[in-house]
Amino acid sequence: MNLMSSIISNLFVTTVGNPETFWLPEQASTVAQSVDVTFALINWICYFFFAAIVSALVYFAVKYRRTSHVMVTDGPTHNTTIEIVWTVLPLLLVIVIFVVGMRGYLDLMEAPEGCYEVQVTAQKWSWTFDHPTYGATEVAELTVPLGVPVRLLMTSKDLLHSLWIPSFRVKMDVIPGRYTSLWFEATKLGVYQLNCTEYCGKDHSKMLAKVHVIPADEFAARMVKLASEYVDMSIEQLPAYAINRLYNRCQSCHTLDGAKSTGPSFKGLWDRVNAGQVGFTSGEKLSDLFGSNTVYGVPENYIRTSILDPQKHIVKGFLGSMPSFQGQLKDKQITAIIEMFKNLDTLTDEEGNIIVNRDGTPRE
Repeated sequence: MNLMSSIISNLFVTTVGNPETFWLPEQASTVAQSVDVTFALINWICYFFFAAIVSALVYFAVKYRRTSHVMVTDGPTHNTTIEIVWTVLPLLLVIVIFVVGMRGYLDLMEAPEGCYEVQVTAQKWSWTFDHPTYGATEVAELTVPLGVPVRLLMTSKDLLHSLWIPSFRVKMDVIPGRYTSLWFEATKLGVYQLNCTEYCGKDHSKMLAKVHVIPADEFAARMVKLASEYVDMSIEQLPAYAINRLYNRCQSCHTLDGAKSTGPSFKGLWDRVNAGQVGFTSGEKLSDLFGSNTVYGVPENYIRTSILDPQKHIVKGFLGSMPSFQGQLKDKQITAIIEMFKNLDTLTDEEGNIIVNRDGTPRE
């Protein structure tokens, strides 16, 4: 009895902030309840008719089973009452589902006035979140204030993606060459998963991000710090900053443990580049492009160009899937990435695990 009560409670309860159930993750936004009401309504209609139809099927199969070879007379071929019932009842149910679903849909589509806006850029295989109010940028992480409506204005740099935050019950396609949007208002502090739900190639399953919901009175200070945290850093502090704050936009294609992925592993990358031991699909060698009066001159220029114009020289054995990060990184952030490559052995262990915090202190 307790088990049955628990199942019914999990399936039926749709109060605001409902915890995780068998079917759905916890509710963590103001629009989640209306979505769950629609889901529960359709589910219970399906349960009812499944039970009714299967019960009737079994009953009639037993009651009217053939017991002899005597010829059976023809049954009725028409019943007006039954035909009206099976026409009108589904029509009414569909109308109810439409009304309930449309109300929830309109709530999802109509963002409230005064929303906090975040500009979202999708590209294989990462999410970038720009906060124009503060001039801050996050990659694979989105920080939002508790109890404040947030509007995401989204576009894609390459192909079709789709942004989905299960606990918020919001999902919208992200399309190249145009803008789409969605909104939500978080109701619980915590960290929530963000996924891409439109297949977008080899590393689609790695196109993930975390949504951090923090108190509204701490949000402005967090954004100001995020926007300027690297500005006053010394050259010695940049590698730890890069591995913790910038590598997350690279991790879907570049490993830290030497394993081959969509792009070359970062492990040992600086040694290979510095020695010129890189070959390109064009047949050129990196060693021929170093020195005075050459394309790159010094190794640092090659890495900088690879970040801003990755199609200029494609490493042999790879397809050249990397998008350009032109306009997404400041000069000092590019310097931080270069310094990260130079000091990678002090930032990771043999298995490629990051062993330092953003401030350079060892991770526990």
